[in-house]
Amino acid sequence: MTMKINYQGKKRFFFLSIIFFVWIFFIAFKLFKLQVIDFNTYLAKVKAQTNRVEDLHSKRGTITDRHGEILAISLQSKSAFLSNKDKEISLAVFRDFCRLLALDNSQKIKVNKRIRRGEKFIWLKRKLTDEEYQKILPLASSKQTAGTIDFIDEYRRVYPQKKMAAHILGGVGMDEQALGGIETSLDSEIKGRGGKIKVLIDARKKIFQFKYLEMPVAGKDIHLSIDAALQFLVERELVETVRKYRAAGGAVIVLRSTDAQILAMASYPDYYPQMIWRAPSQALKNKAISFLYDPGSTFKIVLAAAALENHSSAPGEMFNCHQGVYMIKDRRITDVHPFDRLSFEDIIIQSSNIGAAGIGQRLGKEKYFHSIQAFGFGRRTGIMLPAEENGILNSPEKWSGVSLVYLSHGYEISVTPLQMAAAFNVLASGGYWLQPQILLEPGPESEKRKILSLSSQQPLTAILTAVVDRGTGKKARIAGIEIAGKTGTARKVKAGKYASSYVSSFGGFFPAGDPQVTVFVMIDEPLGLYYGGDVAAPLFKSVAAKIMPYLRLFPDRPDQKEIYL
Repeated sequence: MTMKINYQGKKRFFFLSIIFFVWIFFIAFKLFKLQVIDFNTYLAKVKAQTNRVEDLHSKRGTITDRHGEILAISLQSKSAFLSNKDKEISLAVFRDFCRLLALDNSQKIKVNKRIRRGEKFIWLKRKLTDEEYQKILPLASSKQTAGTIDFIDEYRRVYPQKKMAAHILGGVGMDEQALGGIETSLDSEIKGRGGKIKVLIDARKKIFQFKYLEMPVAGKDIHLSIDAALQFLVERELVETVRKYRAAGGAVIVLRSTDAQILAMASYPDYYPQMIWRAPSQALKNKAISFLYDPGSTFKIVLAAAALENHSSAPGEMFNCHQGVYMIKDRRITDVHPFDRLSFEDIIIQSSNIGAAGIGQRLGKEKYFHSIQAFGFGRRTGIMLPAEENGILNSPEKWSGVSLVYLSHGYEISVTPLQMAAAFNVLASGGYWLQPQILLEPGPESEKRKILSLSSQQPLTAILTAVVDRGTGKKARIAGIEIAGKTGTARKVKAGKYASSYVSSFGGFFPAGDPQVTVFVMIDEPLGLYYGGDVAAPLFKSVAAKIMPYLRLFPDRPDQKEIYL
């Protein structure tokens, strides 16, 4: 009996010992797992509860015009945040904050949720203006709420010229992300390198220290080729014309003829770069480089240049204009004013579509196509701005039996206003295609190609001067200075068909004898009057009239001692 009791006791002791050792092993393994295997994981969790790393934006480079006028600059400002150590106090403080500063409903809901979730570091509003900072400073300094609201220094992008040069500059978002214009195309240079800051939280869940992990590095300053004074004047003239004709929009480009530096580039409708994220999509489009349209009769300068350069036609040569109506296959080509016969010069001066068809047919599609390409059509100019369009130029293999005739007066091709400005500048620069430049100091890869001889350029310049003196461009004339230019009126294409709305345009340069400035203007869908000579030519004149005295361009005609506007 005693042996049986001892046996059962030993058995029970052995069983309890196994359980004890298993329990000890389990605890030891758990401690080993916590302190060795999962050490990094739990350390990260502890740090997450006591530390938070926030990105800090660097100071973006300043953008100026050619004379150093500031167009965009980053100023130091305060960003307000909430140290959420007590939910009820934080909610009360946030209500007071909302009474002082306007926040939209989505922001309010977001902050309220984060407070109730118990997050310790919560942005209230980033990049406060000086007025906003002064409004909430008493709240942050109050004894009752001390330590609940605090501030971090950041940089706020400011555009002191308001809307001016909006499409050239673009804008940035709240997190300094580039949102268009030069801010986007040169973002890697302008933005610099951001930094990081660690937010340290003590055992009472109160933010007690900031520690800079990486200091921000400021971005590079950018100097644009535009002249802020001219940009302002050009934008004002464009807006007045758009409103006068209740047009959908428009664009004006001003180039320095000798090197194609852009002195002004205006597009309408426009927006405030400071609030680019609120701008409607149609206002964000830079019509100077992104608006595609059939150029109409302004394209006749390319036809005439190609014909002269290829010796297929010559000044003084007569062409049959069929009394204003010409049938080719099943298509009818018409002129606004019927003519029996016109010389090569008068076809351009009077803007005869039928005469242009005759010049084009004699030139031939292969030579014409190569000349169009040489003038830069069908590809981007390469300007340092985003969203530039290539345009549309089909190869001769895709041309129909009427394509050559239609291309001769600016249809069956899509271009941008900047491409047309560069084309007019070929004549102004002595026969060179020059890549348009928006930076004051362009890179060495800037393109320059000789595409037109002086024997072609000089007579064509004389023809374009006559266009303004006695042709379709008379409303661009300024007595006392010679202007060379060409009008254009083209139907718009909508849903694959030509519509009843038009694009009016005018391109030219002055003084014609020694070109200094090239200007191209485009008005989209003017109501009422729509011919280029009635809508675009007067806009060209008003722009030129502002440019001449500003750039000190004096009368170049010996019989004139003054410029009369």
